[in-house]
Amino acid sequence: MSPGRWLRSLAALVGAAALVAAAAGPVHAAYPASADSNTTAFSFNCIGVNDTYPAKLLASALAGYRNLGYATSGYSGTAFSKTQVLSRTLGDWGFYVHSHGDNYYYSGSTRDFGFREDAGLCSGARIIFARDISVARRARISNLVIMSTCHLGESGTTMPGAFAIAKTKAGWGAWAGPSFYLGYLGEAWDSDEYAFETRFWSAIGPGYGVGQAFDVARLGAFNAGFAANWYGSYVWTGRAGPLPSGCPSCL
Repeated sequence: MSPGRWLRSLAALVGAAALVAAAAGPVHAAYPASADSNTTAFSFNCIGVNDTYPAKLLASALAGYRNLGYATSGYSGTAFSKTQVLSRTLGDWGFYVHSHGDNYYYSGSTRDFGFREDAGLCSGARIIFARDISVARRARISNLVIMSTCHLGESGTTMPGAFAIAKTKAGWGAWAGPSFYLGYLGEAWDSDEYAFETRFWSAIGPGYGVGQAFDVARLGAFNAGFAANWYGSYVWTGRAGPLPSGCPSCL
């Protein structure tokens, strides 16, 4: 687990953790999103433990994105492949993945951040690198990107840039466009990711943007060393679709 610890107190937001995510309007077919979860590599046949969290994480993400207006499709098992990810990424406004993630060797001694496809394999599954996504997306910015994996929230990650999200934190009074990237530092347990993400989704509601939902989510009880990170616009609603520049009414 990563040794990072959160230092800032957010007691004023504790009450928001109990909020149930409010409906953000109808789902718009024009704003598709993909939610992928690697269930095979975390199955009993592969690790000797029946890890039920990948399926729960996928269900949580599907509900969360749909509630924000994304036309979301879910993939796991053999349906979650590198080919599938890259075929959808140009049109996606939102993207979620739960899998193994790291700074992998790309070619020779060259590394790049990425995550593994499921493809129904315990090991040896192909890696979807940040550079692969960058080429497929053609610099088109994403709205909401959540990397529910190890390592892809670290300071050196190249994954935000693959989705054209700048590695900046636009806090209160600032605006970096309608986008938000969430990832974890070091190694993270599935149980911690599930606890964090369910709190995150349920905290998004009237008056609370994705940044505040992030702060509410990290107030939970986690295993030692668990840490999450974000980039993008703190005050953005997370809702699907573009917004005019200047964020006239982010919340």
